[in-house]
Amino acid sequence: MPGPSSLDALLSPRRRWLVREPEPELEQRLERALGVSPLIAHLLAVRGVRSEETAAGFLESSLAHHLRSPMLFREMPVAARRILDAVRRKERIGIYGDYDADGITGATQLLLFLRELGVEGDLHIPHRLRDGYGLREPALRAFAERGTKLVVTADCGAGAHAEIAAANQIGLDVLVCDHHQAPDVRPPAFAVLNPVVRDAGFPFSGLSAAGVVFYLLLGVRMLLRETGVQGPDLRRYLDLVALGTVADLVPIVEENRVLVKYGIREIASTDRPGMRALCEVSAVDSVSTDSLGFRLGPRINASGRLADAATAVQLLATRDVAEARRLATALDEHNQDRRGVEETIFNEAELLVQSMPDRTRRRSFVVASEGWHPGVVGIVASRLVERYARPFIILAVEGDSARGSGRSIAALHLFQALRGCSDLLMAFGGHRMAAGLTVRTSAIPALAERFERVVAAATTEEDFRPSLAIDATLSLDDVSLGLVDELDRLEPHGAGNPKPLFLSRAVDVATSRVVGERHLKLTLRRPDGSYCDAIGFRMAERRPAAGRRIDVVYGLERNRWDGRESVQLMLRDLRESSG
Repeated sequence: MPGPSSLDALLSPRRRWLVREPEPELEQRLERALGVSPLIAHLLAVRGVRSEETAAGFLESSLAHHLRSPMLFREMPVAARRILDAVRRKERIGIYGDYDADGITGATQLLLFLRELGVEGDLHIPHRLRDGYGLREPALRAFAERGTKLVVTADCGAGAHAEIAAANQIGLDVLVCDHHQAPDVRPPAFAVLNPVVRDAGFPFSGLSAAGVVFYLLLGVRMLLRETGVQGPDLRRYLDLVALGTVADLVPIVEENRVLVKYGIREIASTDRPGMRALCEVSAVDSVSTDSLGFRLGPRINASGRLADAATAVQLLATRDVAEARRLATALDEHNQDRRGVEETIFNEAELLVQSMPDRTRRRSFVVASEGWHPGVVGIVASRLVERYARPFIILAVEGDSARGSGRSIAALHLFQALRGCSDLLMAFGGHRMAAGLTVRTSAIPALAERFERVVAAATTEEDFRPSLAIDATLSLDDVSLGLVDELDRLEPHGAGNPKPLFLSRAVDVATSRVVGERHLKLTLRRPDGSYCDAIGFRMAERRPAAGRRIDVVYGLERNRWDGRESVQLMLRDLRESSG
């Protein structure tokens, strides 16, 4: 595997450490009003919390008081009424999901909800390799041939104008639940629930597709209750909402924060056989956003990357314990296969980057090859962006066309950048930070150069210098399990509410070694003479010698081993101390 090189130094210069410094008066006001420690007040302030009311909601958010009404979606009344009418008329209802964790969990919610209303949904999850992303006319025609009258999407449809128009012609009503960027013209669907479109009506645009589906179910239940029918207990669906929300990397703020917080509680106490089996094969004994994002989510995604995503829906929806264990084991095996494929593509992509003569001058990279699996290239793109602080597009070439994924840096809206290349693309869609695309193989060189020009026009050199936003400076003497308990009040973490990062200066390295293949394990000496452990994943090349004095940036985590708990530093960066 390629190791660190001069290219690394040129493309990923030493990261800036930016220690956040909010207004001292704001911190003091929050501390007094909430009765919290100075550190918690400081962390709230650096997260943009400015009022006592907002801070109280941040720390003590509830389903009853911190979820907005689903009827704020402008088209929710029409959408909810159409589903309820279909149920009452016993119409066949189609569910058209996407093959990632967000679409899978959204589709599973719809399937289970309809079952509780006495309807067996007609499920279709496209196969990544055979069908590709989004609504496809053959699948819609198959729905119609089976007698389906209404199709509800989960994580697709926002830009499917032609496909929805074709569906209308064959007698299908299409209800879109999506959260992708969409053209300015609304698709000709019966109803569209998409919080990112300009006239959506819902004030929070950050919902995942699983979250949009959940709001649709809330809307249907509101109509049921108006007729005196209680309807399904939607709290039990929050495990699926949380999994889809965290796995899709949407911001864990506002509604998402509440949904994930209570969804994690549902997973921890779930009686859903599929979720329990998934936790077992993922070795999850303590549910958190990390376990959702790095253990459960990848296994759900693996079904859509290397196999058939419908397997994941079957797992999450089953009531059979034996079937759940069998399916969870299959997803775990797919995930192991995915890791091997990912590592091979990552190494080959890095070699292609290093072979580019203009690599040190480029602000973006488009890398393509035959033989790469299109279901894995998005993960590779993410790793390369993290390594080189440049937007990447990774393409799997299949004859005359290539399919792939792009990942971006904070300063570049990737979907808008691809709009600037749209005449070269066969199809594309996505978000600010991630996108999928299809391009003719012959157009890849032109795409690489056009994308470079678009990125260069939209960014400055400073945008490519990576930085770490550090929440506070701490002495290692203050690091304890008690501090970790206190920080738990800021959960759940994710985009928009990252885990706090701390800086400790002039720390003595007692021991230093490499564990696994690429991980750095340190024992650090506190000022009071005691010790604490630190680990840096994929940081083996940064290994300091024992006896050196370093500055470290880290998060905090409980380490449970052999029945004992200790605090562990999760290293994010380190450098030789100047003190």
